[in-house]
Amino acid sequence: MHPTSPRPDGPVTFEILPGTPGLTLDEVAHVLIPGRGRNAAGDGLTSLSAARVEVAAFLYRDAVGERGGRVVCSGYRSPVDNKGRRWTTEDAPGEFFQGLPEADAMRRNLAGFGIPPELIRVERHSVDTVTNLLRSEHEGHFGDSRPVAIVAQRAHLSRMLSIIAPRTLRRPYLGVIVPESRPESESPLTNLSSRVISAHLPTDPQRAITVATRRAESIWSLAQLLGKREYH
Repeated sequence: MHPTSPRPDGPVTFEILPGTPGLTLDEVAHVLIPGRGRNAAGDGLTSLSAARVEVAAFLYRDAVGERGGRVVCSGYRSPVDNKGRRWTTEDAPGEFFQGLPEADAMRRNLAGFGIPPELIRVERHSVDTVTNLLRSEHEGHFGDSRPVAIVAQRAHLSRMLSIIAPRTLRRPYLGVIVPESRPESESPLTNLSSRVISAHLPTDPQRAITVATRRAESIWSLAQLLGKREYH
């Protein structure tokens, strides 16, 4: 399946990247979609994020949903992404956001693929990949300790499985690859950043989230000073 293809009527075959040794897709109950950026208006997703949602919807429909798990959408915006109008939702009364959080945009797209709203959870506060996984795990979005499939493009997924997930998740995990017509690579600096953000985090979940967020914001600010406008 190609990310821009029409929704298939039959089953989809998924390409897996191993995570926890021995875990298979037949054992997975939940799906996690980490954000991959917002569009230029700050009210929707980049094409890379939208492709993740599409694959996650098919994955839940064809391989995971029968086990009664959840689809967790994770992401707000990067610390240097100031796009979008002031936004709020009944889900978070009294709380305001700069533009539409990635997670809420992903939930909207999932609904378009027919995923029931009661099966979708929104984590709308994380600012990078490390905090995507930390908040999804420690804020109760999965609802239980069963295994999860993380959906992302190959390079980003490899970084999550090798560097981030072992330091942030408390459950078995594997990866499901989002196909790309032009596969992207990641720079060594991106891998280094994830190592720094996730290194030696406190054992207390809330402190770990606070420390990781502070580190991510600092790295984002430095990247912006060096002229980099995109970083995940």
